[in-house]
Amino acid sequence: MIIWNKEEIDRRRGEFIKNFKNFLVFDIETVKDVQMFEEIADEKERERDKNGEFLSIPFHKVVAVSYLLVKDGKIERFFSVSSDDEALVLNEFWEGFRNGHTLNRNENNKLGIEYFPVLISVNGKDFDMPVLKVRSLMHINSLSEKSRFYISLYMNKFDKWEKDYPQYTSRYTNFHIDIPIDIFGRKMSLKNLSYMCSIPVKEEGDGSKVEDYYKNGDYKKIAKYCAEDVKATAMLFSYINHHIFQDLYPFSSFEDIAFIDPELLV
Repeated sequence: MIIWNKEEIDRRRGEFIKNFKNFLVFDIETVKDVQMFEEIADEKERERDKNGEFLSIPFHKVVAVSYLLVKDGKIERFFSVSSDDEALVLNEFWEGFRNGHTLNRNENNKLGIEYFPVLISVNGKDFDMPVLKVRSLMHINSLSEKSRFYISLYMNKFDKWEKDYPQYTSRYTNFHIDIPIDIFGRKMSLKNLSYMCSIPVKEEGDGSKVEDYYKNGDYKKIAKYCAEDVKATAMLFSYINHHIFQDLYPFSSFEDIAFIDPELLV
């Protein structure tokens, strides 16, 4: 019989958390891939588009990526990029994913990965990551060698129980915390969750305007809009980590995130 006292719980928590030091909070913005849609969309997809319904994953062109990188509780980078060059935008995401790893040399001077990044998102398991993966496939020959290598690391499935290596593509991975699904068990909007924690969102506009910003070539507004979502997501996770998980994860404080501005690339 196990007696669950505070000391035992703290010990178990310590064992669980020892491999989680790095975090990559991320979000993307997309528009309809008009060329692809016109060339191959079937009748059903065209009807959905006509009715203003959500298009299938492959038809979403990535026009912005934002991420906030935290290592051992400290913010390493808050970055947002927006461009019509989708390969460039995708490269920047995989570069952020690469930087989320901590590399060290062992006693034989061989370089290895000590810590892998934990991805943090809102509904990222069902939308953001599927879009990033399939659109990376589309541009695979235009992506850098490093991006292609880290895509392969992301896709690895050989360690089912994540004893030594993440299984990012598993719905139940510990290395991607999709806040609504993994913490609350249901899909919810960032806006609703942020409201509950008094987190401000969407000062730059709303999602329906991204298409207009894109058509007008206003990539700076798209980059800022995307960054606002990442900042709100990071603040939300920090709030939950402190108040619900009791600072289980070595994540940045709510206040530190609140006062940081993104580096923009357009």
